[in-house]
Amino acid sequence: MLGPTWVNRFYYLSGTSFGRTSNGEIDRARIPEEGDHVVFEQLDRAGVSWRIYSTAVPFVFGGYPHYALRPRQRARQVDFDDPEDGFFAALEDGTLPAVSYVDPTWDFIDGVDATDEHPPANPQRGQAWVREIVTRVMASDLWPETAIIVTYDEHGGFYDHVPPPETCPPGDFEPDLDADDEPGGFDRLGFRVPLLVISPYARPGYVSDRVTDLSSVLRLLQARYLLPALSGRDANAWPLLDLFDFDDPAYMEPPELAEAPVDEDRVAACHAAFPDE
Repeated sequence: MLGPTWVNRFYYLSGTSFGRTSNGEIDRARIPEEGDHVVFEQLDRAGVSWRIYSTAVPFVFGGYPHYALRPRQRARQVDFDDPEDGFFAALEDGTLPAVSYVDPTWDFIDGVDATDEHPPANPQRGQAWVREIVTRVMASDLWPETAIIVTYDEHGGFYDHVPPPETCPPGDFEPDLDADDEPGGFDRLGFRVPLLVISPYARPGYVSDRVTDLSSVLRLLQARYLLPALSGRDANAWPLLDLFDFDDPAYMEPPELAEAPVDEDRVAACHAAFPDE
């Protein structure tokens, strides 16, 4: 949606922002008493294993503390770099769950050296971090049954010359607008963000012309595990299936990836420009 970080993450995980238009917790009164309101509940109900790998406070805390702080859910949030239980350790011994969320380090904690590519972080760090994850997954025994989806939670405030298209609203709550806010609804997407699919089944050289949004990732999980939609938005989202060719996988033998070099002089210049970061 045309809004900041947290509300777009809500669409990524719930197919709705529960009426929110700014960063902040979900109003508990708007969480349905029955049924699921976040994909993690759906995965639990279906018996699908999942974990969040993060080196900082994981993104689920952003607006779901009522859910994320439960002891059972806290156990699903693992330090990415943990030598015994972290992402690479689980990858090496073949114990990654069916669904893994991997979160970068955050700019407001690690500044220029963060891997989230959010200013003032130098994006080279994030690119190198993603490359390491992808290459190690490609070299693992789990590669033949893996799909990696790389995307961003919002556009970072940068200009986009393409007007966001109309879309299906969630159908639950009207937007929480202040008196000085521009009138509008949840019937339009936000600015564009990159999305990449890396998998043995990814179509070579393919660029999709389908209109998708962050709830398309949610819809793909729902399609894979036969889960119902959570809102009108994800019910009508395209589930990214054109990005895959399941009949003739082109990358069962993984390709060599280009290097992702980090120019330490440029990083040093960023530290000089942002001395407190």
